[in-house]
Amino acid sequence: MAVNQTKIFDTLEEIVFSLNQEEFIYDFFSAYNLPKATITQLRQGGSRNIAKESGHIGLKNKIYFEPTHSDDDLDEKLSLRLTDPLITKNKIRFVIITDFLRFIAWDTQIGERLDIDIDELHSYYAFFLPLVGLEKALTSSENPADVKAAEKMGKLFDLIKINNNLTNTEDIHILNVFLTRILFCFFAEDTGIFSDTQFTSAIKSYTEDDGSDLGTFLYQIFSVLNTPEDSDKRKNLPKHISDFRYVNGGLFSSDESIPELGKKGRRILLDCGSMDWSEINPDIFGSMFQAVIDIEQRGRLGQHYTSYSNIMKVIQPLFIEPLRSDFEKNRKSANGLTRLLVRMGKIKVFDPACGSGNFLIVAYKELRKLEMEIIMALEEIDPQSIPMSGLHLSQFYGIEIDDFACEVARLSLWLAEHQLNNQWEKEFGDAPPALPLRDSGCIVHGNSLREDWSKICPKSVEDEVYVIGNPPFLGTLGRSDEQRKDMQTVFSGFKSLGSLDFVACWFWKGAQYIKESRAELSLVATNSICQGEQVATLWPAIFKLGLNIHFAYPTFTWVNNARDKAAVHVIIVGLSSKEVSRRLYQKVGKEWHSKIVKNISPYLIEGTNLVVAPVSKPLTEDISPLLFGNKPTDNGNLLMDRYEMEQLLLKEPNAANWIKKIVGADEFLNGSERYCLWLVGITNDELKRLPMVTTRVNVVREFRMKSKKEATRRKADTPHLFDEIRQPLNGDYILIPRVSSERRVYIPIGFFRSSIIASDRNFILPNGTLFDFGLITSLMHNEWMRLTAMRLKSDYSYGNKIVYNTFPWPDVNDEKRTMIEKLAEEVLLTRAEFPGKTLAELYDPEKMPESLLQAHQTLDKAVDRLYREKPFKDVDERLGFLLARYETLVSQ
Repeated sequence: MAVNQTKIFDTLEEIVFSLNQEEFIYDFFSAYNLPKATITQLRQGGSRNIAKESGHIGLKNKIYFEPTHSDDDLDEKLSLRLTDPLITKNKIRFVIITDFLRFIAWDTQIGERLDIDIDELHSYYAFFLPLVGLEKALTSSENPADVKAAEKMGKLFDLIKINNNLTNTEDIHILNVFLTRILFCFFAEDTGIFSDTQFTSAIKSYTEDDGSDLGTFLYQIFSVLNTPEDSDKRKNLPKHISDFRYVNGGLFSSDESIPELGKKGRRILLDCGSMDWSEINPDIFGSMFQAVIDIEQRGRLGQHYTSYSNIMKVIQPLFIEPLRSDFEKNRKSANGLTRLLVRMGKIKVFDPACGSGNFLIVAYKELRKLEMEIIMALEEIDPQSIPMSGLHLSQFYGIEIDDFACEVARLSLWLAEHQLNNQWEKEFGDAPPALPLRDSGCIVHGNSLREDWSKICPKSVEDEVYVIGNPPFLGTLGRSDEQRKDMQTVFSGFKSLGSLDFVACWFWKGAQYIKESRAELSLVATNSICQGEQVATLWPAIFKLGLNIHFAYPTFTWVNNARDKAAVHVIIVGLSSKEVSRRLYQKVGKEWHSKIVKNISPYLIEGTNLVVAPVSKPLTEDISPLLFGNKPTDNGNLLMDRYEMEQLLLKEPNAANWIKKIVGADEFLNGSERYCLWLVGITNDELKRLPMVTTRVNVVREFRMKSKKEATRRKADTPHLFDEIRQPLNGDYILIPRVSSERRVYIPIGFFRSSIIASDRNFILPNGTLFDFGLITSLMHNEWMRLTAMRLKSDYSYGNKIVYNTFPWPDVNDEKRTMIEKLAEEVLLTRAEFPGKTLAELYDPEKMPESLLQAHQTLDKAVDRLYREKPFKDVDERLGFLLARYETLVSQ
């Protein structure tokens, strides 16, 4: 059941507004839906209260509440209470100390503190959401050093772009090589690979201030880093050059030119060198690499650099949390810890679209950190145990189509290993030598969609393999011919792919790879694969393989910690064939929480695996079809704004009979005006007498003739007419905009006369009735729309086949129909009371007039009663009912 967070907020606000110290904790419990019987027992001093001190309230597994006086030291009180064995014994989650002015709480599970004035309590309601089953999702926050490094290197990127010609792929490749080498050198001098500040000090001491010899100097450094220690070439070099040790690993093997840097570039390099690069996450290398790729290339490759905290959203519920849970269960057992270490030494992590290795790097680091924790716990039990890492880079697999990204991934993995070896050395002693570089990770250069994943990351049925990553997302318009062929290959056997996004290839290949095994998968994707028509195309086939969604993050926007942040709307979906608990995440304020659910539907809500498939006509009989509006395909020549219309009429007043107002989604929502030449029925003679109109028509003919679509070229024979015409000849029609803001509770819809043309940015319902209006504008229909509609970014993209035609209309009699018509008319009359407001303003949730909201809510209640008398508790119950009715209608 969904949690009504608005109700919690409102209740807490009322509690602190009319504060009653005696009743406070009981009202607090009530706000978080604790059973009335439990609250009554606590109030009456029953055995449920585990607190021993007068006035204190303690509820096992929940809360310990300690009221105190304003002259008491609340911090000291909290410290003392946290040491009370009663807290641990009864698994108290929250300890609360308050003098009813100041309010302090401590979350014992995640070690988080809340310290506020009590009148602010309602604003921090999310802190206590675990009381209603919504756990805060723990992810690592961004490393400030990463952001700082990205900004500093960004300055270098900008300078190089100004001073150097970067017009082709080869130039960009050379730049990528240079930047990766520079990044390695900064990292090396701060992590013990080079001597301390060796690279930066050499630049400062042995190059001119104006940077005139910087290129030559860097070329010498990069060359010696590719020269073995015993080579004769080193003998004739200056000592400050030959002191740089042989690196190997392929990073410095190619002979590449050095970009022009100059005085400013030298200063930037020295500034970068002043940072402590030992704090940098190696995955920032990928960020640096992608930051120099031009926007067009980034779009073609579908690359979206993923930050550390967002990668944790993928790997933490997939394998970090389960491993950590196993660790906690066996913390006091030497045999149990040893078995866990052996298990971790056999795990395989596979990213089939690994880019520059971000996901593999973070996965490796987190596993190594956990391994060190386990070994330290084992040493406490058995001091004679010998610490030895069982995790190796050979357990990490990847496929990447870009050759240079492969190199960056291999290097970054090695650097991550070096960082962790340094930590290992501090904790346990010896670690492997830093240089020369060794092979790192099983990263394969190739097309992931054409490769056999089982050959790249071999597995048996019992192997513990985790498939992770952030594959490229590309809609139907963004793909190359080669990518279209890849999709056809991956989905061979599918009848039609429709609008399926490119990222779905990895889900389908991944599902086939993990089926009937212990392997599990967690991938980032565009939200569109769990919306609209794509759901019916992709997910039934995945479920047929015996897989289920075992955790999911619904749609959210993320940005990376690279300089030019790639903000995208994404989801995270985990797949498994195992019978495991299913965890659905949701964002509360700025924090993620999770709850255990029976099943996660392909729409990423709690529910069954039922999918809603698009149909060509409404499932419910006697429902009128919903049509696309009229499509001009005119390159703007049949359309006019008011000024253009008035100028035309000044010179050709007889054109007035052929001009009509046209309404698109923007005009409808924002009240702007546009006009069109509606030349239906005009004769050739009439058209010839309108030379300016004829000129526009001729331009339309030329435009359509150049189209790649044969159907459009045929319409060049009738250039005076709209390409597609569906305008009603008489009566009224209901207009529904095809795209509407995600912020709106209700998609605004409206009535128009047939004399006003609807563009193809809308759907139209010819001769639509007040009853039709009432159902379509209802919350019932809008919730169905939110479930089934596609998205443009995060906005709703209404569809006639997937939303309107599949909507389970209720059975009604004449009496109920009349009631809905009256309430629908009330909504229209209420809207008319605000003549100066646009529909965009009226339906803005922050500006919506109270009277209009009330009119809609009254209509909503009446529509709900068409389905059943009992009110729906929440969105989940409403959608569950609609899906059940949909299933019945489909079966009929």
